[in-house]
Amino acid sequence: MYAFSAAYFFNFQLFAKEALHNFPRQGVIVAEKERKKHGVLAFIFSLTSFIPMLGIFIGIICIVIAATAKKSNSLLLGLIGAGGILFSVVLYGSLAYNMFKDDNFSKAFEPHAKSAMTSLIKHIEYYKLQYGYYPESMDALRENFNEGEMVFAFDMSAPRPMGGKPRDFYYEVINDGSNYLLFGIGLDEQPFTADDIFPLIDPEKDKNIGWVREP
Repeated sequence: MYAFSAAYFFNFQLFAKEALHNFPRQGVIVAEKERKKHGVLAFIFSLTSFIPMLGIFIGIICIVIAATAKKSNSLLLGLIGAGGILFSVVLYGSLAYNMFKDDNFSKAFEPHAKSAMTSLIKHIEYYKLQYGYYPESMDALRENFNEGEMVFAFDMSAPRPMGGKPRDFYYEVINDGSNYLLFGIGLDEQPFTADDIFPLIDPEKDKNIGWVREP
């Protein structure tokens, strides 16, 4: 019995000694693994990338950190940052789309559209004085502008599709080249309807020009 107790005590001493020897190593291994990961604070910071607008900058920071740190969970950090950027882009993109499609927004540009068309008529009439005929299109008129001359020929009275090309005012030469039509197509985006917008023309003072309201 004494021999068994001595053997048991000896084995216990060996086990304890080995455990105490390995404990610091295990702690170092755990610490090394933790250092190879982004901490909780990094992910809390990355979640703020979903704050509209501000989140774009935070998301970029997260992506840069994830790309340079090269830790085991860097991919997740970068994906959260990218998600925050995408969230802001989609949110503000949809808001801008709805704003441009809003009737009140388009109506606010009606005075500017009328003023722009009135200015265009002067250029159209000057074109005829130079060449003896009216320009066939808005593109032909643009080619006659002086270099650096700022003339607005786009129709602001109609909603513009997101990312779409600006639409020209409706322009057409009629009556065998004697007259021309020039107007904005309005909110319904269709010419020759009730919401068409016309330039500021005085029927008496401007009776010698070629512009007419109707064909």
